[in-house]
Amino acid sequence: MIEIIRAEEKHVTAIGKLWWELMIFHQNIDHIFTPVEGSSLSFEENMVRRLMRSADGLALVALDDAKVVGFSLEEIKNTPGFRRGKLGFISDMAVLTSHRRRGIGGMILKEIPQWCVSKNITRVELQTAALNAVSNSFWEKQSFEINLHTRFKEI
Repeated sequence: MIEIIRAEEKHVTAIGKLWWELMIFHQNIDHIFTPVEGSSLSFEENMVRRLMRSADGLALVALDDAKVVGFSLEEIKNTPGFRRGKLGFISDMAVLTSHRRRGIGGMILKEIPQWCVSKNITRVELQTAALNAVSNSFWEKQSFEINLHTRFKEI
């Protein structure tokens, strides 16, 4: 049975490994996502642990018999100069390839709005890679709409 809980220190390494799997998946879509040596440790410290310690951060894990099979990282961001003020931002979310299409992503996502409401946040945003059909399909099914497009030019 899948259980969604707040991440604890004992989950950090497994989250880092799942993030690495996510980056390898993304590098096959677009080379810009190719991770560098040691980036998993940096991710664990600068993202996972930072958000676990922050009152404005939320780190969740999906557990299947105590094994981390999914995670998400959220934080509150301020948008100075805009009437909308603060918003929730999902920076990362992944489910192990072996556990996809079982509703785990939806189970994780169900917890995020509840946390946001408890923080007086009424908007949640995230970014996806334009060429990641799996991710884009998931977020569309979850009723997330496209708001901005990032444009780039390699020079």
